[in-house]
Amino acid sequence: MGWLSVLFIMLSSGGRWQRSMTQTLMTICVLLGLCGCAASSAPQQRVADTPVADFSGHWEVDYARSDSVQTQLNSTFRDIQRQAQRQRDAAERGVTYQGPPVGDVDTILALAKMAELVTASDLLEVHQDVAAIRIDRENSFALVCDIEEGQTSATQLGRETCWWDGQQLHFAIDLPEGLSIRHRFIRSADGALLAQRTRLSTRGTKRDFEVSRIFARYEPSNRGYQCINTLSRGRVCSTKAASSDAPL
Repeated sequence: MGWLSVLFIMLSSGGRWQRSMTQTLMTICVLLGLCGCAASSAPQQRVADTPVADFSGHWEVDYARSDSVQTQLNSTFRDIQRQAQRQRDAAERGVTYQGPPVGDVDTILALAKMAELVTASDLLEVHQDVAAIRIDRENSFALVCDIEEGQTSATQLGRETCWWDGQQLHFAIDLPEGLSIRHRFIRSADGALLAQRTRLSTRGTKRDFEVSRIFARYEPSNRGYQCINTLSRGRVCSTKAASSDAPL
């Protein structure tokens, strides 16, 4: 069963499936390697003497600067409606429509839902040294890459690759069924913001679905609350108790 079939079954079941949909699909993503992804075209070998950007630290999503999956989906559908109208107008005039293909709506919906899942992490913690970088993502698995060489692994589930392109870090995966998910990380010049651009595509449609998430630096000690992951209740957050030696 392909990834689209699994997604459609989960979305159409309703009830208790809807309540557990996100957790279940994230598990599927882990098993299939769908979420450890991202990038642009062919990897380029990094010049060894060129220092890479320092992404290390704690990051939280800035909703005001980030894309909404629903907004992106609405924009895509408006474009589809315009193209469909152009097709009808061309047919009425008896001419061949020369524009890009409209694309399969069900596939686009599935890509949008998958985009929502693989970009759901609101917090990132990045560990980086001269040898490797590790991006720990809230409620998801970490993305890890060798800084000097990058890395590529191929299994029956697909091909995973990561690499540095100048100051940009890419993660990519291509599955035999044709699903491609790519992340590209870019830090702002002042080091205060980290952009994550995620693009999903599949052979089922000529349209890519892209979402940008902007993260701002934060210090965990200044957040005013602390969170822990538990087996029974998932992520639990509470306000931090005042220090006993704090001034009155």
